[in-house]
Amino acid sequence: MRTACGAICLAGSLSMGEPAKATERGLSEYILGLTLPMSGYTPPPGVYFLDTFVLYQGAGNLLPATSSMSSTRVTQNFVADLAIVGWFPDVKLFGADPGFAVTVPFAGSRATANSTVAAPMGPAQRFSLADEIAAIADTEYSAILGWHAGEHHWNVILTGFAPTGNFEPNRLSLTGLNRPALDLKGAYTYLDLQTGLEVTGALGLTLNALNTATNYQSGAELHFEWALNQHFPFGLAAGVGGYFYQQVTNDHGSGDQFGAFRGRVAAVGPLLSYALKAGAQEVDFSARWFHEFDVQNRVAGDLIYASFSFPL
Repeated sequence: MRTACGAICLAGSLSMGEPAKATERGLSEYILGLTLPMSGYTPPPGVYFLDTFVLYQGAGNLLPATSSMSSTRVTQNFVADLAIVGWFPDVKLFGADPGFAVTVPFAGSRATANSTVAAPMGPAQRFSLADEIAAIADTEYSAILGWHAGEHHWNVILTGFAPTGNFEPNRLSLTGLNRPALDLKGAYTYLDLQTGLEVTGALGLTLNALNTATNYQSGAELHFEWALNQHFPFGLAAGVGGYFYQQVTNDHGSGDQFGAFRGRVAAVGPLLSYALKAGAQEVDFSARWFHEFDVQNRVAGDLIYASFSFPL
């Protein structure tokens, strides 16, 4: 059951406004790297539970400078817990194994913003803002179709995001984005049963609806995730993984004050997991750490996951 973590993470999102891209406020519903490794593998029929702790810390000049104000230095700190339940019935649909999942995240967010404004007379004035919040985040609902052919595994996942988190237009911190979204992702995993070598890749596109509170329409977001992992006979697996994100259409709407504001980010980092067996029960533990680089129109930082999963 070592692969259950990657499988039932499913669409790989944390709907608390994870700071990984541009769009409105530089935030997205989809969280990168959550489903790594084994993203293309769909588990056997059954009901599974997964819990993931998420920590993100980042900073950057997110808002552009104007003639009278410097660029705004933003720091963002997120802590969240994701509870995911996945159900995989013992049926076939289009020759695939179907599955369904619900994700309920609870998040804490703390953000600061610092800028300098030129005064008509006298020295420039520095302004600082800070805010924090803890609340339920946007929930997600996923449908999966997965196929297997020997050592090859692939799936297609459609995820819908519901704006159930806390969003107030005039607050700096939030746990929701107040915009429904759909994400369609295809993932493939090759797992050599003799050597334990795993190669995984996943490509997806997120489409955002209008934020009716701000009249801001975020652009479409393309994301790619990958992993090279070695599975050992005694339950340990270790490797490296990463992600690349590129916003592919412009932001727009009457609430858009910054123009196209397309975002980009890449990241790479280590993967580690261990499958613990206690009689007939097996529990998977995993950790991932991603360091971001090649960043545009967003903060840059480090993203850490710690997960455990087991069949119910």
